Amino acid sequence: AAYDARGEEVHGRGWSFLHAMKDSAFGFALVLRQKYQEEIFRAALRRHGVEVEAAVELVGVDVGDASSSRHPVVATARDAESGALKVTRCRYLVGADGGHSSVRRLLAIPFEGATSEDRWVRIDGHVKTNLPKPRTYCSIESPTHGNVLWVGLDRGATRIGYAFTDDRASAYAEFDEQAAIAEAAAAVKPFTLEFEQVDWWTIYTVGRRVAKRFSVDDCVFLVGDACHTHSSGAAQGLNTGIHDAVNLGWKLSLVLRGLAAPELLHTYEMERRPNVQKLIQYDADISRLMTNRLPENWQGDPAADVNEILGRVMDEAGAFSSGLGISYEPRVDNPLVAASSSSGPLRPGMRAPDIPLLRPGTFERTRLYRETPNVGSFYVAFFVAESSEGFPGTVFRGVEESRLLKEHIRSGSVTYLTILPTKVPSVYGSLGRAYFDTEDRTGYQRYGVDPRRGGVVVVRPDGWICALMDIDSDVAHGLETLFKGILLDPL
Repeated sequence: AAYDARGEEVHGRGWSFLHAMKDSAFGFALVLRQKYQEEIFRAALRRHGVEVEAAVELVGVDVGDASSSRHPVVATARDAESGALKVTRCRYLVGADGGHSSVRRLLAIPFEGATSEDRWVRIDGHVKTNLPKPRTYCSIESPTHGNVLWVGLDRGATRIGYAFTDDRASAYAEFDEQAAIAEAAAAVKPFTLEFEQVDWWTIYTVGRRVAKRFSVDDCVFLVGDACHTHSSGAAQGLNTGIHDAVNLGWKLSLVLRGLAAPELLHTYEMERRPNVQKLIQYDADISRLMTNRLPENWQGDPAADVNEILGRVMDEAGAFSSGLGISYEPRVDNPLVAASSSSGPLRPGMRAPDIPLLRPGTFERTRLYRETPNVGSFYVAFFVAESSEGFPGTVFRGVEESRLLKEHIRSGSVTYLTILPTKVPSVYGSLGRAYFDTEDRTGYQRYGVDPRRGGVVVVRPDGWICALMDIDSDVAHGLETLFKGILLDPL
């Protein structure tokens, strides 16, 4: 919901873009604070025998010659309590250590950009209010505190965020918790606000910066805030960091398992940097609009309503902010995004849509994402033609007889699945696990596959489309050629 300065609800502004999000099995938005997310992650790591060490400071990183040493990275950490040093030799080091990254600093990687003079306040707690929809995403268009954020959090808490201008700051000799509460109450006017309990609050400035390099010698990598920082205005920070980690993680997995050459790791920065730069630009525009100012390079009406412009920008950035609309552009030096002449709704580099499927026999409903977890394997989905006239019998036979593809299947780097357009079994059988499309042909439509001809979609381990192919007698050769550019030859 969005409310103007008079407290009247306005439509199509603020966080309304959340309603427009498509292509997700989860038709709702939940907010789980980072501290609780971290508890879940730590518990999962413990189940796998990994403990997160606290009060440990990284004090040294040296990168040697990867061609002459299997473990070229030497990391030195100091226990903050005992002062004891621990030296670890490793093949790869990932710096996921935040905006003040020790990894980035120790390797002297420039952090390019600037810190804005804008100050923002965030405060979490349990509140009493007469706001009409207090447990939803809300924005309140305050003339004094910008576009105010109101979010219903976990455990019945609420988060309020607002801009803290110099004019407001001049009223305080010291800005403390009581000041944060008072300003929050002023920010949400004409609604009332009373804090029963404050869980946490902060005031911060925005550093909009990007690391000059995301990696060093393909041995040390920066992810998340360690390689890019910005405001929390559109809630993109943690999402972007997770995209970094997922993009890098499966590539490291293939290399460490001996299934791909280290050169595959070049594609991490190649793919992530353009998206980070796009994020920084969105963030700059959204931050200004949230403080009642037009974007710096605004070419439109100088008297335009900043809240209307913010609504348009948020709508435009919505799919990007959620991660559902992130894409990777084709490049001749990136085999993970194959060139395609497809005129359909999808192209390589786009996120593979999650589609409903039916399991044979029981016709139990499932989803493509449930059947294709990120376990470091490429998925080759064969969309079968609905009749034998459109589906040459040599297709599956050629794929099955390929020694190279057999070895990729055996190693776990490639997995097949077959999607059938009807509940009638294919006369040519299937490759890998078989599923039926739904009766309305949702899967074929979303992937732009003609049921009369069929098609092949190669999905990367992270769920992005690697390649689109015709399903013809040459498909085995096409798959061999594709994977020769990505995976090591196992023969």
